Amino acid sequence: MIDWLIAQQGVLCLILLLMIVIEHFLTDKLGVLFTYRLWLLVPLALILNNIPVDVVATPVESLSRYVVGVKPEIVTQDLKILFSLWAFGVSLLTAYVLVHHMLTYLSISKRKAVHTNAYYSRHATTPMLFGFVAPKILLPYSFKSAFSHAQQALVLEHENVHRKHKDHLWNTLAMTMTILFWFNPIAWIALKSFRVSQEMACDHEVLKNKTNSERLDYAKALVQCAEQCSSAITLYPTFGEKSTMIKRLNSMKHPAATSKIAAAATLSIASLILANTALANVPPPPPKKAESKMNAAQPIKRVEPTYPASAINENQEGYVVMEFDITETGTTDNIKVIDSIPKGVFDDSAMTALKEWHYKPRIQGGQALRQTGLLVQLDYKLSDESLTVKHTDEMEIITIKK
Repeated sequence: MIDWLIAQQGVLCLILLLMIVIEHFLTDKLGVLFTYRLWLLVPLALILNNIPVDVVATPVESLSRYVVGVKPEIVTQDLKILFSLWAFGVSLLTAYVLVHHMLTYLSISKRKAVHTNAYYSRHATTPMLFGFVAPKILLPYSFKSAFSHAQQALVLEHENVHRKHKDHLWNTLAMTMTILFWFNPIAWIALKSFRVSQEMACDHEVLKNKTNSERLDYAKALVQCAEQCSSAITLYPTFGEKSTMIKRLNSMKHPAATSKIAAAATLSIASLILANTALANVPPPPPKKAESKMNAAQPIKRVEPTYPASAINENQEGYVVMEFDITETGTTDNIKVIDSIPKGVFDDSAMTALKEWHYKPRIQGGQALRQTGLLVQLDYKLSDESLTVKHTDEMEIITIKK
């Protein structure tokens, strides 16, 4: 899991930084609705970064060769510590959000606040859209006394625009991703920018055909709600978020014309990032006939074999050649030792490790196929030197430091 999280950071940081810059500096040029829709680039980039490679061509007579050294166990231990820290952070944040969500749910009054699908809640310090399947509008008990009839209608219209945009679902996705990558500060900054874009998109929809008087009523209601708004981390949109108030007011006061050139340039940059992300996972071209001895089926999960303690004590080196199959799901099967030197010294270690290896399954005609008769050689070497990855025409050798 830690390996996967680390592998996502490059593309995630790049696309999030792009969106933060767009929200801060280009919203007026691109338009609030277009800017809000651009946030779809974030999940799309992660999807493209995790597209599996479908086809792996593996010659039956090929041989992969790896060198096994005496490896310190500190790396594995460090990964376990990192995973524990990550899991603790995820659990803590998830518990916080769920407890707050449950308390809000229990606070909902059974009596409707108005004729629409709106209810009073003692936890609603500001109007909000709450729920997943059938979201409800929650209102503070002071709603009718604090706002005029005109303001009440505008506030309810705002929350119904959130419902129309499915913002309760998009917020859940955004919060889930933020909790998953909680250790990345850029994710939290991006979450705030996302909420700004979301609220400004709703403001635009509500006010696009309103008079100046109605706009003024809306602005006053926004300021009044922001003074009472809770700072709790939530999954649902609220009308009066403090962090978005100033920018929303400025946008209402000085609406700007959108620029087609800026929109085209932004889409071009985003397309290049997405295309580069997708192409990064495309496998290299198949080897030429002269290189057919090089095994193209490389493991996506490779467990390092343990160097036997008895062999270390006796200063023994050697190798094990094994034949095996790759199943339709990419696991190894039918493992057998066909040659080893010294006999029986490294066999158990090699077979135990190979059982845990995982390959990308071979796909042909849309169907996963079993691959049989593959060969792998593990060379057990005692060395004090730092070893590197080497590529030859006949084999691939991956070595590690003693």
